[in-house]
Amino acid sequence: MSKKSSLGRGLEALLARPVTEAGPVGPQVQSLKIERIVQAAYQPRQVFEPSSLAELAQSIREKGVLQPLLVRPRGESFEIVAGERRWRASQLAGLTELPVIIRDLADREALEIAIIENLQREDLGPLEEARAYQSLLEHGLNQEGVAQAVGKGRSTIANALRLLTLPDPALNALEGGEISAGHARAILAQPDKDRLWALEQIRSRGLNVREAEGLRREARPQPPVKVNPPRAYRQVELDLSRRTGTRVKITGEDKGRVELSYASREELDRILEILGYSAD
Repeated sequence: MSKKSSLGRGLEALLARPVTEAGPVGPQVQSLKIERIVQAAYQPRQVFEPSSLAELAQSIREKGVLQPLLVRPRGESFEIVAGERRWRASQLAGLTELPVIIRDLADREALEIAIIENLQREDLGPLEEARAYQSLLEHGLNQEGVAQAVGKGRSTIANALRLLTLPDPALNALEGGEISAGHARAILAQPDKDRLWALEQIRSRGLNVREAEGLRREARPQPPVKVNPPRAYRQVELDLSRRTGTRVKITGEDKGRVELSYASREELDRILEILGYSAD
């Protein structure tokens, strides 16, 4: 079975792999001092609710850690791949040792496993999930590869990644829980210029997702564009300008006026002389 298909099936498939090619089938659980375990470098989940951690810590005090952490060697320490929430809660519970399974994992595989663990427990927020998929893309996978690695459809990956294109105020609102992923997708359905307007409508009017999806901004009336009609005597203007050496403008058709520009009394006298006028 390939590594990718194992990851796509979940953590159980990974943990069922042999420790070494010559070793026994199934995970080997070991005990590690808690100070030798370090925080995950690839942790998609950014928010750890204090109340939830406190509840888990109480459960650990009463029943212990029921599922071992998955770690990988990092020098003299061991970096968490899966189980950071249990590690945090165990520190609150005052534990000094934790059960672990040690695997020598590459960065991309560690990230894939961390994503899978959080997705299976529904721990990731929509932006955490999107950023996790983006990290896999940055590690060389395409969207199809990400979908296979985490066992989800390609359209699910694409829709999640699209959330990252929200304008910053909408990203902040989604991250802060002011709007849902459904609201965010409704905002993205708007033209770029109307997305902040849609966010404000959702906030100020308390719209649900269906109402947000129905938002349509009325087109603002545009002032009529003033177009200067072509002048009927343009060629005459040019001919007179060449003859008089000054700018000539003719307005009107059947009736109107002829304008000749001059910049000084001397220029006016010159123009009048060209036109055949002479003062007495």
